[in-house]
Amino acid sequence: MKRILLVILTLCSLGFGLSNSSGLKFLIFNKLKEYTSEKYPEKVYIHTDKPFYTAGEDIWFSAYLLDGVTHLLSAKSSVIHVELLDDQGIIISEQKLFAESVSVQGDFRLPMELKEGSYILRAYTNYMRNQPQDFFFKKEIPVYSLYSDDTDVEKDSKSPENMDLPDIGFYPEGGYLINGLKNKIAVKIKDADVDSSPILGIIEDTDGNKITDFQTFEFGLGFFYLTPEPGKDYRAVISSDDEDILYSLPISLSEGYVMNSSISDKELTISISTNKSEGLKNTLVLGHQRGIPVFDYIEKENKNTLLFKIPKIDLMEGVLDVVLFNDSKNPVAERLVYVKKDDKITISAIKTNGNATTTRDRVNLKIEVKDSVGNMLPSSLSLSITDTQMIKPDENAENIRTYLLLNSDLRGNIKSPNYFFTAGDEIKKNAQLDLIMLTHGWRRFDWQEFLEESLMQKFKPEDGIYFSGNTINSKSPFNNKVSETKLTLRKKGFYQETQKTDKNGHFNYGPFVFNDTINIIFQASNSLTPEHPDFTDTNIVLDAPIEKPGYLSVWTSSPFQQKITKNESYSAKSQNYIFQNFKYEEDRELLEEVTVKGKIKDKEEIEDKKRDKRSRYFAPSYRVVVSDMGMHGANDFMELLTNIPGIRIGRDAKDFTSQGFEINLRGMKPSFYLDDIKVDLAIARTVAQADIDFIDIRNTGHSSGAFTLEAQGVIAIYTKRGKGMQKRKKMPGSVTFQSPGFYNARSFYAPDYSKVDRSRIMRDTRSTLYWNPKINVYRFKETEVTFYTSDEKGTYQIELEGITDKGIPIHTTSYIEVE
Repeated sequence: MKRILLVILTLCSLGFGLSNSSGLKFLIFNKLKEYTSEKYPEKVYIHTDKPFYTAGEDIWFSAYLLDGVTHLLSAKSSVIHVELLDDQGIIISEQKLFAESVSVQGDFRLPMELKEGSYILRAYTNYMRNQPQDFFFKKEIPVYSLYSDDTDVEKDSKSPENMDLPDIGFYPEGGYLINGLKNKIAVKIKDADVDSSPILGIIEDTDGNKITDFQTFEFGLGFFYLTPEPGKDYRAVISSDDEDILYSLPISLSEGYVMNSSISDKELTISISTNKSEGLKNTLVLGHQRGIPVFDYIEKENKNTLLFKIPKIDLMEGVLDVVLFNDSKNPVAERLVYVKKDDKITISAIKTNGNATTTRDRVNLKIEVKDSVGNMLPSSLSLSITDTQMIKPDENAENIRTYLLLNSDLRGNIKSPNYFFTAGDEIKKNAQLDLIMLTHGWRRFDWQEFLEESLMQKFKPEDGIYFSGNTINSKSPFNNKVSETKLTLRKKGFYQETQKTDKNGHFNYGPFVFNDTINIIFQASNSLTPEHPDFTDTNIVLDAPIEKPGYLSVWTSSPFQQKITKNESYSAKSQNYIFQNFKYEEDRELLEEVTVKGKIKDKEEIEDKKRDKRSRYFAPSYRVVVSDMGMHGANDFMELLTNIPGIRIGRDAKDFTSQGFEINLRGMKPSFYLDDIKVDLAIARTVAQADIDFIDIRNTGHSSGAFTLEAQGVIAIYTKRGKGMQKRKKMPGSVTFQSPGFYNARSFYAPDYSKVDRSRIMRDTRSTLYWNPKINVYRFKETEVTFYTSDEKGTYQIELEGITDKGIPIHTTSYIEVE
């Protein structure tokens, strides 16, 4: 009986353990499904026309907005915020772009007085703010001064402030050092680049006994093996200038788990070991890529080691996160692995109009993206062509492929990431890339928080411009109130929309998509019907603009002026090219002297000219200038019209309230405009005389032709702040203001020498020969671009990058010779 009971208890215990592991697996899978299908992250990548600039130049760019899991067009946001920040985190220029497709173009014009230094190009969506700013797109942009005497002096590398000890980190594989188990430990020098100087060191215990030695290579990376012993601590010793520098290693744990991995051309191998008495029983091993589960395994037996292999064909290219969970549902070891795969996609730019290319010559490029069997792959691309003498190509620089597949899924920033994907020394580069995986962490979510709490979505996706706020009582205690609201804006003419607030007095109009700046007027009242509009009891409070995210200065590398690597050829030519746009060339023809006679305009003429510019075309039938009438009281504009020919003001027979007036213009009912926005008479009457500059009365016919479909005439009121006002103007029951729209990007200019006199135009020394931010490649249609070369002979780099319609990032460079 006891033996039967013991067997039953054992089976129950085993069943409980398996149930725990299985339950955890289903929980993780459900959470990951929610993450990838509903709450997936977004990624933004920006391709600039070149890596550095001179003050006074333009930064041309293409911004890609993608689903962070599939790398397809995001179904959430349509709005991208792009900012240019200085090294203090101050925004010096910003744009709000509307992305109708996978990419949208933009540009920044750098002020000519901009100081030399490093600037940060930052891009994000409002929805991306739900995760740490580590996952915003950030790119360091060096900017050279336009004036040669403004160059900062390079600091002495031997000065005291530059003698800081190297910041070295030690990273045990799997996460922890465990006593009695062999651990692989990666070494990384912080902020080291591909050409960093090597460091030699030894590992010793606290008694001074040497255990092993190590050396760092490119990117300041290295590794060594260590089997910690109980009761001992370990340290690294580096000798510098006859002085030993000591670095403590992480403290080893008495028991735990060690995870090792390796990857070959065909498979991924995962080995796990533990010194715990219960072994690996009921542990769960899970592998996922960007939140998509790719393998899982539950260990059912009480063993201390585990080895399994995953075919590489089952994995995607990119970062793989392998996590070990114990039977208490806690993550106890984690390992990142980069999976390289040959997608066999070729992207090319082929010159189709002859072999030789001369200066100011036409170039036709056929753009192709093909799969392994030669089929065209529909893609969205951007293209930059630059002078390699002025802008030396950097084959290790970041591109859309390295960003989407590597940097955007890692914690921290990897410098020169394309080094790991260029040809040559593949075994060495793969080993170094694996050390990169050991020294970074995929932390889009913390596992404990991810499994126990719902993913917070405080910041909502933006799909346009919204206007929202609340209506409140105009008198104390100023509570929210239910009201009728009306929005009026100019959008291809005038657009009006009405909406009743919710029970809390909240309203929300949108989304709207418009460029530049438009005039907005909100009206609110208990009732907006023409018979009983009463605005005196309602005020409107608009929601404050979304606060911009802070600036993470820790991301910025050393100030640019401490390490000036100025390309003198680029600096000189770019300065000359900018200056020549602001002065005449010496060989231009000198025109004969011309004498122009005129008279000085008095103040009244200047003011009248300003009013004419604000008013619409065609002269008004009659204009009332308030300052000429000496009336600046609190009365409304109707008092100003009492003696105007053709205007009759009287009571509205249908309205017996104090507001019941009507205006007739030559026997008809005119329309009313306030700063070019159509309004009701009741709203027009809320403007005090003291706020009015002038009023245009436009009878029917030619004079009212400036206002479409206003056949009964127009009375147009222009306030003193007028169309140029930026601040909101509040009146009872209404708010007027101007709203900036989405940035309307400029077009890159390059001379078309088929249409200009080649012998007369000034010398052409462009560093960016051609920029095209949006090239669409189709399956059954050829794609070709055309441009003209400049006056500079030499080699030009053609850089193409973008994304296929399957979400595969692609990048290539090629060259063209100008003879």
